[in-house]
Amino acid sequence: MKERLLIKGGSLIDSASGYLFTKKDILIEDGHFKKIAESILPEKDMKVLLLSGEFVSPGFIDAHAHVYRKISLGVEADEIGVRKGTTTIIDAGSAGPSNIEDFIEQDIKVSQTRVYSAMHYAKMGLKEPPEADEPEKYDLDLAANTYEKFKDYIVAIKARASRSCVGQLGITSIKEGKALAKRLNLPLIVHIGNPPPGILEVLDLMEEGDIITHAFHGKDNNLFTNGQLKPEAIAARNRRVLFDVGHGKDSFNFKVGALAKKLGFYPDIVSTDLHSLNYQGPVFSLSVTLDKMLALGYNLETCINMVTQMPATYLGLENLGRIKKGTLGDLTIFTVDEGTFDFTDSNQNILHGTRSINVRYTIVGGKIVMEKE
Repeated sequence: MKERLLIKGGSLIDSASGYLFTKKDILIEDGHFKKIAESILPEKDMKVLLLSGEFVSPGFIDAHAHVYRKISLGVEADEIGVRKGTTTIIDAGSAGPSNIEDFIEQDIKVSQTRVYSAMHYAKMGLKEPPEADEPEKYDLDLAANTYEKFKDYIVAIKARASRSCVGQLGITSIKEGKALAKRLNLPLIVHIGNPPPGILEVLDLMEEGDIITHAFHGKDNNLFTNGQLKPEAIAARNRRVLFDVGHGKDSFNFKVGALAKKLGFYPDIVSTDLHSLNYQGPVFSLSVTLDKMLALGYNLETCINMVTQMPATYLGLENLGRIKKGTLGDLTIFTVDEGTFDFTDSNQNILHGTRSINVRYTIVGGKIVMEKE
């Protein structure tokens, strides 16, 4: 018998599909969107979820988190995923070609949250940092062969351009990650931190579809100088390099975020960099990270696009990120609470907000996997 879920009474937010606070009913059948219409009549075999005007979004996608539990940063995927309204997580380099099979078997396959990997080019991923400070720690042929075996789970290549990760190899090590990404025709996701390498070296390496994560941190090695964007950052955006929040324990600063917005340099993607050291604060969840973007002055539909259509498009997740007939039936259903809220960034700065996303239901493949009473 077909599994059928009918969702009635919601207000759809999916600008890519033309829904901006649009009242529609949604029918999900056998895990995929079957019909979106003004009104769909219930039938005997349908499970009906009756809403009262809650917002209905494509399932939230967190493009940067750490859910391989055999590394010190790893946290259970469902703890920061479906239980918090996030239907899909991209694990950002926790596993490399030597341990990604273990990650797939032990974590990805047992999670209700959809999990994909931005596989690290270093053999052991983040298991033994510094992970890429010596050439012996990466093997591009091994990585390419591993990708061919597990390509259904791998959507990008991850590199950490920071002294604590690549040592004195600096940009030389990051170039190896880029070479692998080009070889496999995948985007490269690069964490930017303290030099070496310098930010200008990293920007020069990035091409269309590559992603800079931690783009709005408060460290010296950043995209801005004297209150303006560095020309190299503008040039990178012009060639369609993407910029991601990647909040993290030390990688999102409200002052930098406010400056970027003032300059019109909006993030393309909002992600959390959730891991064992920050999921109980200051990051908490993807929805709280969106709350911070709302407090910075972004509108709700823009925020939703940054965690749905944008990561889905640029990470090749063609069946996700849209409320569209035939795509996978993942939804995040929420209200927006009005009030007074205080938010904290990675550097203990406080930002006052008036709105907060309250996730009510998480739906994965047409199944309600989280319902808040």
